[in-house]
Amino acid sequence: MAIIERLVCWMEDAPAAMRAEAVVALVRAWDQSGFEGEDRDAAEAAMTCLLDDPDNEVRAALSHALAELPDPPRHLVIALAGDAVEVSIPVLGASAALLDGELIHHLTTGTAAQQEAIAGRPRLSRGVAAALAERAERSACLLMLTNPAAHIGEAAFFTLAERFGDVDDIRRCMLARPDIGMRARTRLIETYAASLRPEGRMAEDRRHAEIDDNAEKAIITYAAHVGDRENRELVQALISRERLTTAFLLRAICMGNLTLICHALSVLSGQSAERVERVLKDLRGHTFHAIYSKAEMPASAERVFFSAIGAWCRHLSRNAGTDPQRLSYLVTREVLAGYEGDRDSVVDELLLLLRRICTDSARESARSTMSELVLRHETTRALAAPEPAPDPAPDPAEAEDDLSPEELVSFAAHLADELAELALRDEYCLGKAVEAVEPANQQVFEGVVEPCVEPPVKLPVEPVAPPRRSASLLNFPVEIPEVAAA
Repeated sequence: MAIIERLVCWMEDAPAAMRAEAVVALVRAWDQSGFEGEDRDAAEAAMTCLLDDPDNEVRAALSHALAELPDPPRHLVIALAGDAVEVSIPVLGASAALLDGELIHHLTTGTAAQQEAIAGRPRLSRGVAAALAERAERSACLLMLTNPAAHIGEAAFFTLAERFGDVDDIRRCMLARPDIGMRARTRLIETYAASLRPEGRMAEDRRHAEIDDNAEKAIITYAAHVGDRENRELVQALISRERLTTAFLLRAICMGNLTLICHALSVLSGQSAERVERVLKDLRGHTFHAIYSKAEMPASAERVFFSAIGAWCRHLSRNAGTDPQRLSYLVTREVLAGYEGDRDSVVDELLLLLRRICTDSARESARSTMSELVLRHETTRALAAPEPAPDPAPDPAEAEDDLSPEELVSFAAHLADELAELALRDEYCLGKAVEAVEPANQQVFEGVVEPCVEPPVKLPVEPVAPPRRSASLLNFPVEIPEVAAA
């Protein structure tokens, strides 16, 4: 008790920085020193009095110290959470003493910095996450999406997709999370497709048609890359949002995603996916009619769907390696050419859709074909082109031009010495030969040895060309000029 009294008296006149350090020591002593009875009550009273400290630095130090405690005094935490922004952030971001209702109240009335502190908490319940998704600023929602401790429900994901689906960083974070629901995912795909709408003076109805087409294509493409469970969830999400239309299903058939059609008919008819799959493989008129009727789809459009599924299966079996755009064009063209069923507003709308799909597929197929032809032509030209001739070997006579004057002088000096040495060597050898031959000649003259009467050997008439390159030890690539015949 005496220690607490001295500390309180000292803090009345101490500087703010020193008071902040004393606050941390006081909280640690209250938590770890085993204060009991009056000592503990006195320490808690001293901390409570610090709530009135005029300096934010002291109260922020108290907030930091209490935020780390598993069971701090609740009245202190609640008071600090409603204090100035820099004071409230530590307890809002970490204190376990705050209830979900209190956190929701503070994120509703607080600033963006306070919302970010709540979004980054080490544990974030579904209720608080839903409130953040509905009311928080963009920065706080992005922080919540990157917080692995945040428990975000499907409704909160959908709310985020509705609010921030057109924001690139939030959309990427949402699509990267494995726990996002299909309703939110399809909504994100639609908002992304809307961001790709063509610019310019286009009629409003045509602009919306382009947006819907892009969204449907993106959803069907996504469904082709996920499993059966995700396809079923996708169908249920589209049904809940009233986006699973006959036009959407017909587009899925034309794009070749029969798996999505199988799950759609399964969900709509209440039959198992395995049975629907067998029906689509066999594709008999009466069994398909039974599934189609139980799915409660427009009766007038049954013939269009039957023809489209049959055409796709036939072309897929015959042209397994064909470009998908080419297959889509062939399927839609066959359905349009061979349809002879009843006509009403629903069928007319589907046939108009088929014409658009056929046109788009034909253009994409033509672009793909032309790209292949151009690539094949360039490859053929590259293979037929002659290989470039190798660079000719350098002529030794031209290498002299590469020598500097100093190198030429050095070469000339060495060449002169070498030639003089060769001349002396030749003269020495000639003298030795004369000394050896002269006694023999003398014997011939004296008749001791019979002279040779064999005809002399004729030497070749053509002169032997002297070597073109010098034998200098420096190996300079310089030729010795030929000596003209005397």
